Amino acid sequence: VGPDEHYEKIPKLLESNPNGLVPVIIDRRGARNNVDNEGDSSQDNENIAPTIIVYESLVCVEYADEALGSTPGTLLPGPPGQRAEARMWADKLNKQVSTSFYRLLIKQTKEEQDKAADVILSALRDFSCHCRGPYFFGDEFTLVDIALAPWAVGIRMDVLRHYRNFEIPMNEEYERYHAWAKAVSQRPSFKATACTDLPAMIGIYRRYAEGTALSKVGDAVRGGSAMP
Repeated sequence: VGPDEHYEKIPKLLESNPNGLVPVIIDRRGARNNVDNEGDSSQDNENIAPTIIVYESLVCVEYADEALGSTPGTLLPGPPGQRAEARMWADKLNKQVSTSFYRLLIKQTKEEQDKAADVILSALRDFSCHCRGPYFFGDEFTLVDIALAPWAVGIRMDVLRHYRNFEIPMNEEYERYHAWAKAVSQRPSFKATACTDLPAMIGIYRRYAEGTALSKVGDAVRGGSAMP
């Protein structure tokens, strides 16, 4: 897609998510309801669940954990209070770090870039203060860690360093954040799914850094509206 072209959304994506954004989970397993249909084929068809479509990043994570995981509920462990706390932290980090990542790239003035950088640093200081180590809730890898990891561990930090000379300070305020990031980076699941092609990622985000991205995210940041 050239800098003056609009993003072309494939029909299946638009059909599955009216916002035209990823991720989207399309669960076609057709799990049967727990009823005894005694071999009746008509009942059998009635008891096949419809295709389930899920979108919005954190909702997809919870659905995958509950419906697709081998041990449902592992990403939101503990009593109701802890699960609620995990959801609140995940939502906060998603809004503050993910959104500010794009603002730091898209905004073209030093003042606006500094504001976005300050939001990221403030969120990570807060995270560092509350992180029990090695992960946010201790030994359990949860929704909170998953919400932050794509934006604050690995290659997207390298993208910000490349375009905006942005780095997380190596001082006591961020000590637990850095220990957390190291622990996350060593997880087999993170290694298996994280992009390591920095030149490709730099190319992907070039239009954002130049302020020319025509995506919904780019339009929202430039217009000062909420991220889609």
